[in-house]
Amino acid sequence: MAAQEQSPPSSLEGNKPGFPKKILANSLEDKHLCNSCQKVLRRPLQAQCGHRFCSFCFNKIVSSGPQKCSACIKEDLFEDPTSILKQGGAFPDNAARREVEALAAVCPNEECTWTGTIKEFEASHEDNCDFMIIMCPSCKELMRANEQERHNERECPERTLNCRYCKEPFLLKNIKAHDEICPKYPMICEGCAKKKIPREKYVDHIKFCSKCKAPCRFHVVGCDASVENEKLHDHERQCSYEHLNLLLHFIMGIKVSLESLQPQSLEVASHKLRELHQSLRDLELKMSQMGGGGGAPSQGACGPSLATPFTRLPSAAGAALELQLQSEKAKVAELSRRCQELELKVGTFENIACVLNREMERSCSTMEAYNRQHRLDQDKIEILNNKVRQLERTVSLRDLSIVEMEGKMRDMSAATYDGIFVWKISDFTKKRQDAVAGRAPAMFSPAFYTSKYGYKMCLRIYLNGDGTGRGTHLSLFFVVMRGHSDALLKWPFNQKVTLMLLDQNSREHIIDAFRPDVSSSSFQRPVSDMNIASGCPLFCPLPKLDSKNSYIRDDTIFIKAIVDLTGL
Repeated sequence: MAAQEQSPPSSLEGNKPGFPKKILANSLEDKHLCNSCQKVLRRPLQAQCGHRFCSFCFNKIVSSGPQKCSACIKEDLFEDPTSILKQGGAFPDNAARREVEALAAVCPNEECTWTGTIKEFEASHEDNCDFMIIMCPSCKELMRANEQERHNERECPERTLNCRYCKEPFLLKNIKAHDEICPKYPMICEGCAKKKIPREKYVDHIKFCSKCKAPCRFHVVGCDASVENEKLHDHERQCSYEHLNLLLHFIMGIKVSLESLQPQSLEVASHKLRELHQSLRDLELKMSQMGGGGGAPSQGACGPSLATPFTRLPSAAGAALELQLQSEKAKVAELSRRCQELELKVGTFENIACVLNREMERSCSTMEAYNRQHRLDQDKIEILNNKVRQLERTVSLRDLSIVEMEGKMRDMSAATYDGIFVWKISDFTKKRQDAVAGRAPAMFSPAFYTSKYGYKMCLRIYLNGDGTGRGTHLSLFFVVMRGHSDALLKWPFNQKVTLMLLDQNSREHIIDAFRPDVSSSSFQRPVSDMNIASGCPLFCPLPKLDSKNSYIRDDTIFIKAIVDLTGL
């Protein structure tokens, strides 16, 4: 047991200070706090004086040597020898640890709704919370854990990207520098204006491009012309006289420079060269002489060195014996020091054992009471859980029934039974934008009927057009739906249909009418919820739906459908 108490906490268990106070879901008690960091105890240790510390806090206090307990100082226990905190002077308080780990906890990170116990928080949630504040290792910016992936991919200024041309990685801040050296970067030829030429092939391209300009070959003698490759030969033929004149001046200049060199300077240079050769030969002779005569002195030097180890042998043996005696004395002193330390630790552990016995007695009585209450609470919880599950099932069934009833009520309130239907479409601007963006290109109206037991129908509208009218017209279609009385009706559907966009000033309605094609599947008896829509893809040009006309008012339009009931 002593060995277990002396062993330091593992790096995984003692590398963090206490839990923050706001982790506790219930009221905070002083006995759950560390006497150093004043936070909720994590891996508590109980010192010889009886005060509790986090494992991390205790190791930090005694890392620089024995220290006085700050809690004892507050209690005016200055002279008590048990108030000294030191290595090996505390033991793991497992009872306090179990008590703390069983406390109800909430996540201290903002907006996180996790709940459980402190033990569950430490084991599975503390390091995995999506709302935990972390630091980006590259740019040092603080963020939540659930934002790290988006930050690394889109926002971090130090993130690494892959070049879309050469696929090589580089830092975002170096994007301009990389573009200047990227071998696959697309370039434009200034001569032929060809695009997307990789930089690594650009030099070869301009060599053979007939439109690229190149300097004249006589630029070394002064011709400044720069002409296209295909015209280079023409330029040289046309300017041959100028090129020869420039070449003559260049050669005459070289001749003058050569004539300006004095013969005396050449003789001086040759004389210096001969002196350097002579010095080199002298150095080679000296090196050969030094190499041939170096062996004799080394042989003579070996004579007196052979006698030296034998003359010093007695003194070396005495020194060895003396070193051995000193080593034995040091070992004895070390053993006596360790014995004293062990005696001190034994006294410490005796005091700790007394404290543990008292704590154990109190804990046993408390644990029995807790166990009895726990069993009663478990029975009550099980009963309540059963009731909650029954109520949840009942509520779910009620919710489904309510949703079905609301849908039926909406259909019934909007339905008509005389073949005439007026469809009010509000928030026209927003719905039109959704149609243009492709989020909701089509809308269905509520169902309406030719009679209570007649045909069931609805309208389908495309606010940005469909088919041939996409982007230019408002498209309106008529849809035959499957109804309850289809078996009693005459098929195919053959009634004239009139579609109208109402002018809200009642002046000029937009009207289109058609009689169904009886051979079309759109007007046969439905075998699914609704047939294929049929109608007018070019119903109304979109420019008509502006502020000058009165088809839109208060961001609302009205569509009217009339089914001819003749013959029904």
